[in-house]
Amino acid sequence: MKRPQIATLAGLAVVLLSAMTAGAQDDAQVQKELEAQYQKLAKAHDERNVEAIVGLKTPDFHAIFPDGRVGDCKTMEQYSKQFLENNQPPYDIRITIQQLTVSENKLIAVAEVLQEATRYREMEGQRRKVDTSVRQRETWAKGTDGWKLKCVDSVRDQKRFVDGKRVDPSKPYDPNAPPYDPDGNETKKP
Repeated sequence: MKRPQIATLAGLAVVLLSAMTAGAQDDAQVQKELEAQYQKLAKAHDERNVEAIVGLKTPDFHAIFPDGRVGDCKTMEQYSKQFLENNQPPYDIRITIQQLTVSENKLIAVAEVLQEATRYREMEGQRRKVDTSVRQRETWAKGTDGWKLKCVDSVRDQKRFVDGKRVDPSKPYDPNAPPYDPDGNETKKP
């Protein structure tokens, strides 16, 4: 009697392992599809194409800022316009998916990402290099026209460097300010 039970358990283990492997492959495919969307988003920024940027988001897209304010789709469209007006291309936007959770039916994906960007900006009468990074959670929804960004929240670990010197991202730029050192360790960008 024990041999059939062992065979049944072994068979069940194989079925479960196969299902887990198939799920991981499906999630890997979703990750590839999201990475393609991130490439489109970066290209739309480089082309300064607000319509294409907005087109990669759901109509109800919104962001929840670190201070708890909610930016609806209109607010975030204006934010994109201001970014493009205030900064000079190329923008060199890099988004790395650090963790991905996909719904059972592959219709919702939640990505923990590291977003990094380099661009130039006129500040204090001089063209300066600005590097930023942020960690955030991004929720994507899949519809008939593919994956679109639905929500950005859990925005944290923001860093900003101007000409290699770390600055406080919550304050206006002051070229004479000492490097921003939130941890007391004087951080420099490599």
